[in-house]
Amino acid sequence: MGEPNNALKAYMKRPDRIRSVLEYYLGERLPGDWECSQTDTFLPVKNTKGKLTFRERDYLGEARAWGVRFLLGLENQQTANLTFPWRLMEMDCLTYKREIEAIQERNDAGNVKYGSEDDFKYRYRKRDTLEPVVNLTLYWGKKEWMGPGSLKGMMGDMSPLPRRLRRLVGNYQATVIPMRAISDEDLGKMDSDLKYVLGILKCTASRKRYERYIMENREYFSRIPRTAVDVIDVFTNIGDIRNRLQYVQNQESGEEETDVCKALEDIKKHEMEKGVKEGLKQGRKQGRKQGLKQGVKEGVRLGSLKTLCALVNDGLLKADEAARRANLSKKAFGVEMKKAGY
Repeated sequence: MGEPNNALKAYMKRPDRIRSVLEYYLGERLPGDWECSQTDTFLPVKNTKGKLTFRERDYLGEARAWGVRFLLGLENQQTANLTFPWRLMEMDCLTYKREIEAIQERNDAGNVKYGSEDDFKYRYRKRDTLEPVVNLTLYWGKKEWMGPGSLKGMMGDMSPLPRRLRRLVGNYQATVIPMRAISDEDLGKMDSDLKYVLGILKCTASRKRYERYIMENREYFSRIPRTAVDVIDVFTNIGDIRNRLQYVQNQESGEEETDVCKALEDIKKHEMEKGVKEGLKQGRKQGRKQGLKQGVKEGVRLGSLKTLCALVNDGLLKADEAARRANLSKKAFGVEMKKAGY
């Protein structure tokens, strides 16, 4: 399904998900005039050989809120990058360079007359202004972010320098949001499906945990967008689930969706059938000693019982229902669960 960064770029470009991140960072709802639409993320630059190349931002949007227009930049990171503050500064410099060039071209096209306070040499008027670039770095890794958080963090000890000289050293800050560290309480406040994606990423250490999380949030995972599945896939070992997914187009949102819950149930059904076949195999083996008919019957019972115990342990089947299918009392089924090691 592609590299992690490509999956994250495709997922985090939707406005409602961006809104969830901003509101979490601010600790408050965005105002009613909030709007944001993606703009060109490719920034031209010349390499060391003088040839034209590009830097690409993960997300850059034309935003508006509180009556102010600004550019919103989002960068996705899976690991701590030791040069990241410099990289962020470079991308911002290129973004501001593009803004200045757009102003210069607009002034040239409008045959602007420059006054004494204007900079006619650089075709820039005193009243011309830049839209500020607001940056957030979304860190999706499991380990704590240990990289430098600012340009000064990449520098050595400057204490021997006089204080007045140290003040002249420019700095550039990278604001990092550890996505997996967002509390369940804050996830619950989000209005987008980001809360479910981050919720399942918190369960990636255990297959049983994330399967249980999926079934507990069946309403969402039975119609989960492909972009969300792609993000979950690159951070979670769901290969057998992914191979059973079938996508349909949601006419309202325009996104492809799929039913992860059905895929899980199909896998469990397959495991149950496999258990019955294993039981039959064991039954035939026992049949050589005890009689084929009785052995097959016992093998089927053991295989089915083992599968029912596993389903109850995974939270995919209630104990009452499992006991009914096994033709046992709830107490007797509990005994079988203990025998199976659960």
